[in-house]
Amino acid sequence: MNFAENLKDLLDSKEIEVKELAHGTGISKNTLDNYLSGQKSIPNAENAVKIAKFLGTTVEYLVTGDFAETSPSLEISKIVKNLYRLNKSDFESIKNIIASLAQK
Repeated sequence: MNFAENLKDLLDSKEIEVKELAHGTGISKNTLDNYLSGQKSIPNAENAVKIAKFLGTTVEYLVTGDFAETSPSLEISKIVKNLYRLNKSDFESIKNIIASLAQK
């Protein structure tokens, strides 16, 4: 996956709109839209760090889709990445299990 796809996946999984990302990072919505459309394939280092921090991930994940071994949220990130591979029924089952456990 490329930067645009990884960014889209994170925004979707965290239910964050582009305008929220723009507000939280100080990066214009137009610039973010360009990253998401692939018109501008990858942000400069400063913007990549701002995006990664806001989304609670690493720049490495945004760029490559891989997680650095030193990432503090490595296990959670791996789980989230695997959730994308589930069919809809299995995903709903996992979602219900998590919701049930969170209510304890």
